[in-house]
Amino acid sequence: MSDVLEKLWQLQQLDSEIDLLQKKEKEIPQKIEGLQMTKAEANKRLDNEKKKLLELKKIAKEQEIDLKACEDKLNQYSVQLYSAKTNEQYKAFLNEIETQKKLKAEIEDKILATLESMENAEKEIRHLENELMELEKLTESKIASLKKEAEEVKRVREEKEKARASFTSQIEPDLLAIYERIRKKKGGIAVAEVSDERCSACLNPIPPQTVLEISRRQKLYYCDYCGRILYRKTRNQS
Repeated sequence: MSDVLEKLWQLQQLDSEIDLLQKKEKEIPQKIEGLQMTKAEANKRLDNEKKKLLELKKIAKEQEIDLKACEDKLNQYSVQLYSAKTNEQYKAFLNEIETQKKLKAEIEDKILATLESMENAEKEIRHLENELMELEKLTESKIASLKKEAEEVKRVREEKEKARASFTSQIEPDLLAIYERIRKKKGGIAVAEVSDERCSACLNPIPPQTVLEISRRQKLYYCDYCGRILYRKTRNQS
């Protein structure tokens, strides 16, 4: 039984290593996806800023048209002012001229604000383009590194799985079935080490007499709380 328990413990260590490698294999594509999403978001910010600039240019053109129309009216009323035949007409033209002057000043203020916004947008676009360029280089490098890591993790995992297949052939089918059943129910941990008179998996206490009996390895002992197979190193292993 001592040899059997030792093999189950070694199998548990091997399975834990395989589980960890499988977890890494799942995480790597997620990391790559995260990097690609970050780059996509940077591209989106740049596209939005470019759309903003195009919209500002469109507004600027409309404002220039409005300014031209206002100046034309101002010139028109200025000419009509001198052809006024009555005092009422003269005052009316003066009022229109004053209205168009105020409107012109408002439009010019809007144009200045739009030009300033355009300048800021152009600066932001240059900044985002440089940022994106650096991000693309960094992302490409990280993805290449992650793909290389994925290949290595897969290679090691396949080697350990081959070793596991060879190792499990040395364990009696009934015991292996018990091990696999517990492992499936207990999140991958079927064999737990006894440490400081506690089960290392669930941390519940184990009576001293039971710890002593576990050390003798005359049969399999199970944790009364979590049901895992209990293992304790011998003095030669300590």
